[in-house]
Amino acid sequence: MKKFLAILAALCLLLSAFGVHAESMETPDEPLSVTLDVLNRGADAFFGCDVNISIKDFIALGFELGDACDVVLENNLYRYEFKSVPFYNGYYTKTGDPLLCAYGYAVRENRGEDYQYTRTDYPYLRFCFNNREMWNLLHLTTDMKCTITLIEQGGYEYQQKLVGGLTYSKDFEDYEAKNGISKEAVFANFRAVKSEAMKENVLFRSASLFDNANNRAPYVNALAKENGIDYVLNLADSQAKIDKYKEADVWPELDYSQQLLDSDQVCLMAMSAAYEGAGYQTALVKGLNSALEHNATKILFHCTEGKDRTGFVGLVLESLCGASYEEMLYDYMVTYDNYYSLTEASDKTAYDYIVDLKFNDMVNYLLTFDSSLEAQGDGTYDLAGVTPENFAAAARNLLSKAGMSEENLDALTALLKK
Repeated sequence: MKKFLAILAALCLLLSAFGVHAESMETPDEPLSVTLDVLNRGADAFFGCDVNISIKDFIALGFELGDACDVVLENNLYRYEFKSVPFYNGYYTKTGDPLLCAYGYAVRENRGEDYQYTRTDYPYLRFCFNNREMWNLLHLTTDMKCTITLIEQGGYEYQQKLVGGLTYSKDFEDYEAKNGISKEAVFANFRAVKSEAMKENVLFRSASLFDNANNRAPYVNALAKENGIDYVLNLADSQAKIDKYKEADVWPELDYSQQLLDSDQVCLMAMSAAYEGAGYQTALVKGLNSALEHNATKILFHCTEGKDRTGFVGLVLESLCGASYEEMLYDYMVTYDNYYSLTEASDKTAYDYIVDLKFNDMVNYLLTFDSSLEAQGDGTYDLAGVTPENFAAAARNLLSKAGMSEENLDALTALLKK
């Protein structure tokens, strides 16, 4: 017995010498992981996929906004693996980068409850590429499974905290007039596009004139009527969507919207958010050609919020006229002031992050259409050395390659440019 105890004591001393402790010999916990059905192509402009769990239930499993996750999509034919995918409540990645999106999901401390208040069509967690058509590019189908595994809690916490508060209210009373802009125009994200290179009050942008999901359509309707809009480029909708909107109780209030439809003064373009794609660009040319054919003098273009699809169209049309980078940046970021009260003065770090993430991403893509420019090693351009002439050449080449004739390019430029 004494010999046994001596051997046991010696063994314990040996283990201690090597730093082996009982707790480290235990089997580590399995990482948090869930496998879900792929339901359908996401019902929005990003063409990702919805997976069969609500945003709130996904968070209840233990996932948190700002987490880094590995994602696998697979069926019998395809298997796709994505490493370190962020889980955000907005589209806070570069174009083409994947994300798990709980768009608009937020906690309002003054109400003390979790709720999604910026949109009504995100009933499920969405996996997608930002501004690129994942569903089509990867040949996704509804027989696929999506496995999401937590690999780093809070791996993207900094980015989520930096811009995750960019969620907005659908209540008109939560807004106010600012910078000489009426409360109605702020809420509707409605404005004339301005540049020293452009004619005044010819080109306008806004939130949707027809889709009242965010309660803005009646305000856009009134402002479009007040400003004499005579042609609308509806970047977001198809006829089927318009027919659905007409079933809403608010539709009778949209008298000017209906008048424009009745007079064939609306081009329904049904564009995705994938501005790099041929479908987006050919749809844009179709709409611009239609506006010229209808002898438009005051053009309004919009998507749903007037932010992403509208943002790139604005960049192209302003560039075509020779607007400066600073003018185009100002116009783009007015939307973030209108919706989120985000300005360079209010939060420079978040402002600069959005400029680089969103606006400069669009700018660098557009500049690929000017062959006189040479990209830097990372594929971006030295924007300090880019001139309005470079922007104009890039925009013209993009539209030309998408099918716009030289005659119509000249006519469009004459319509918009001073």
